[in-house]
Amino acid sequence: NQGGCFQQCLCFDEVQHASSIPVANVNAQNDTRREMKSTEDFLASEMSKLSVEERSKALDDLHCVGEELKETPEMIEASLAEFDRVLRERNEPIYNLAASQNRSYVEDPNFRLRFLRANDHNVKQSVNQMIGFLSRKETYFGRDKIARDITLDDLDEEDIALL
Repeated sequence: NQGGCFQQCLCFDEVQHASSIPVANVNAQNDTRREMKSTEDFLASEMSKLSVEERSKALDDLHCVGEELKETPEMIEASLAEFDRVLRERNEPIYNLAASQNRSYVEDPNFRLRFLRANDHNVKQSVNQMIGFLSRKETYFGRDKIARDITLDDLDEEDIALL
């Protein structure tokens, strides 16, 4: 078994550049490859538990095809208002920190609509997803970067090598 496409790309790349890779980088790449294999195995296992219809919908979602979300201006307005209400009610520290750094970023309707659309306007799921997103940004990029878009300048050499 050759593994998934990501693993094949890593293996191909390693063959081409093997002589120039320091041992520490090879170990890091091996760890990354093991993590990717574990993730692929987990996804395959979970996908196999789905019905044919559920699997088809999941693949359609992954490839951005399938049913289009029917939004109306009223639906957007109501979802954004409910989103704001739920956020205020939850009083999440990570959100409050982001808002104190750059309120316009976290209150931007287009930013919030990303989460609402990803969750078919299910507001509680959307808020949970946004809070998780901000938390992961803090974990991976630091507290000072949670209220702005991440750019290539925010990545170190190891991050860029994994792209």
